Amino acid sequence: MPGKQYQFRSESIFSFFEKNKDVCITYDPEDIPLLLPKRAADSHKGDYGKILMITGSKGMAGAAYLSAKAAYAVGAGLVQIYTAEENRTVLQELLPEAIISCYNETAGKPDDKELEKLIQWADVICIGCGLGTSVFASRLLKKTMEILRENGSEEEKLRSCPCIIDADGLNLLSMDMEQLQGVPNVILTPHMKEMSRLINKEIPQIAERRFSVVKEFTEQYQVVCALKDSRTVVMKEGHHPFLNLAGNSAMAKAGSGDVLAGMISGLAAQKTDIFDAVSAGVYFHACGGDEARKKKGSYSVLARDLIDGIGQCLKNAEERL
Repeated sequence: MPGKQYQFRSESIFSFFEKNKDVCITYDPEDIPLLLPKRAADSHKGDYGKILMITGSKGMAGAAYLSAKAAYAVGAGLVQIYTAEENRTVLQELLPEAIISCYNETAGKPDDKELEKLIQWADVICIGCGLGTSVFASRLLKKTMEILRENGSEEEKLRSCPCIIDADGLNLLSMDMEQLQGVPNVILTPHMKEMSRLINKEIPQIAERRFSVVKEFTEQYQVVCALKDSRTVVMKEGHHPFLNLAGNSAMAKAGSGDVLAGMISGLAAQKTDIFDAVSAGVYFHACGGDEARKKKGSYSVLARDLIDGIGQCLKNAEERL
């Protein structure tokens, strides 16, 4: 049974749920308090996870900012952004709470030792938001996958480290799907076009049978996949599919996906089961969009407004605990 948050009023419902693995789960606002990671009164930032975000190529500081801020908004303890040197100043000004580490793309290839050190530091990795599809970005993704796959004495720690691949990371991955082999705890968050690249199928083919397409994909590559659409579906082999029924068209704006990737990272960093982190992240993100539309209408919502909306949702839920 996926996650600890599920409770059943009778044994017959539990039995039906267990026997019918294709039955979808979904959430409503009453579930949010049950989905929130617990926070102890005597805790510190290390208790809520360290996230490494390999995000933001030159001129794409916004993607790095939105994903990192969203991770903090759902309770992550510490976020380090590994980004292009050109983004340092703007990110330090926009999000002083984050650690900023930088690479120099003109060097031609990533500093492997620096990257390995950063990955060893992290509890969760998020790669791809605004990363670009340059040769340098491709090498960053490839080396990250290699380090997570093969790391000697740090193997046990790294093998438990979830890795969220989003946006440009997915486009780079689609050029070499073999990179997924042997890397555990990978979360992919494609929209329809990105999914079409990953599996080499046209969007209408995917839309016609999306549940079976995602099921086959997650079984083949042993990943958690959130196929983003107006009704996002989340799947992992052995788990009931999650179907999101919240959200609205105001969320169809640049940066919305970066916010989702950050939220999933933030929840995963708080020791949440990765399937539950993705499902809850998708739902919180959608609820944040619904809150944002209440305040700004269907046309004027920006991605940053989703983060404010998420904050309001979680505050409301905390008050009901």
